[in-house]
Amino acid sequence: MRRENIPLRNFRLSVFPLIIVIEFALSILFLVMPYFDSEFGALSYGYSIFFGWLLAVTSLLVVIGALLLFLSTFNLTNSPAKEFFHSEKKMQLIGFSTIFVIFLQIVSLAITQIYYALFYPDLTSIYLLILALSLFLPVLLYFIANFEIKSETTYALSKETPTRIKLTALWLIFLIGVMQIFATEWAILVVGLIILVGTYFFFFLNRFAVSLMPIILLIHFAFSVLMAVLSFVNLSNLIETIESLGYNFGTTQAIIMSVVVLIIPGIISLILGQSFFRRWLLEWVRSVHPEPEMEIQLEYVGDED
Repeated sequence: MRRENIPLRNFRLSVFPLIIVIEFALSILFLVMPYFDSEFGALSYGYSIFFGWLLAVTSLLVVIGALLLFLSTFNLTNSPAKEFFHSEKKMQLIGFSTIFVIFLQIVSLAITQIYYALFYPDLTSIYLLILALSLFLPVLLYFIANFEIKSETTYALSKETPTRIKLTALWLIFLIGVMQIFATEWAILVVGLIILVGTYFFFFLNRFAVSLMPIILLIHFAFSVLMAVLSFVNLSNLIETIESLGYNFGTTQAIIMSVVVLIIPGIISLILGQSFFRRWLLEWVRSVHPEPEMEIQLEYVGDED
């Protein structure tokens, strides 16, 4: 019988059923809830339009992935099933596939708003749903990193990894999900995909990715500060833009939104980014993935008689 890490086992028994229930409920809601045409205001139901089925199918795919990961918790007696569910590579593949589907679900939710307002004309519920789904991404990465008790590979979310690397990995993957709120802008979608690829390599503690990510975080801080300054300088334009989206915003609400959306995330990126400029941290990453030593071996060949 495989030795089981009790906290991780409890984590699986609690988190994966929760994901299954939430995603299954969402698949039903995406089909039966109303959609409001963004241009004409016409009312449709999910089962009658393409986007309803798209969102429902992505939710069901997440349910299937979470169910397979949940079954890996148990010590199955059937040999083929045991070999499948206790295979680290296969569970990692399922885990990464599920993460990709959730990312696709978040992007689909955001892009859908170009054509239909899901549930209600007010987009607040969609933004909150995207924030909630973004929390699933680091949860799945944590599972992948700690699936095996004595894994030969160290990941960004492995138990022995320094805390600052863990916090950075969690922040990056959450930030990627939240950025998709603005996926109606294709530039934001492309930037999110680039950071997603970088975070993937960062998760495996690739040296280049570990060196590059702090710079990306500092760039995010600088961009957030710039946008915050511009929003404060042109506060009236910001309020008009928000009101054009159907919200009733005053000066105080606009300032709070700028602080919450721009300044606070920027400060988090600054704190995490600057914490990487430590020699011991880079040495630790090198020790996890040491470079093979290049040796020149001279072979003596004697004179032939």
